[in-house]
Amino acid sequence: MAKYIGLDLGSKTIGVATSEGYFANTNSTIRFEEDNFEQASELLDQFLKKEGYEKIIIGLPKNMDGSSGHRVDMVKEFIDVFLDKTDIKQEDIVEVDERLTTRMAKSIMIEANLSRKKQKVNKDQLAAKLILETFLQQTR
Repeated sequence: MAKYIGLDLGSKTIGVATSEGYFANTNSTIRFEEDNFEQASELLDQFLKKEGYEKIIIGLPKNMDGSSGHRVDMVKEFIDVFLDKTDIKQEDIVEVDERLTTRMAKSIMIEANLSRKKQKVNKDQLAAKLILETFLQQTR
């Protein structure tokens, strides 16, 4: 089975999820200095070398009307830096529309009665899991 890595990029964190089959699992959160995508790229590259992968699935936070805003530009900037600083190839990265995944993640955690502290710690990983699940459903 292929190993997929799902990513939810923020300005200071990357939520990470993994899948080696039909189900995605939360994995970790990579933390970096705000908007320091070189540092984020290095940390993510270390993770990928340790874990392995076939495809990297990254959420593209489009606006509700499908247009691109500053968050999409941020993700595109990160991808450019990541490709420039690592041996990863463009064809290894799949962009997935991630509209509403962060809201869905928060809603799931609220329903599970997680404290605000636990929600803050887990939201990025859970959003990455939802992004990866979207990809897995689209490829079935």
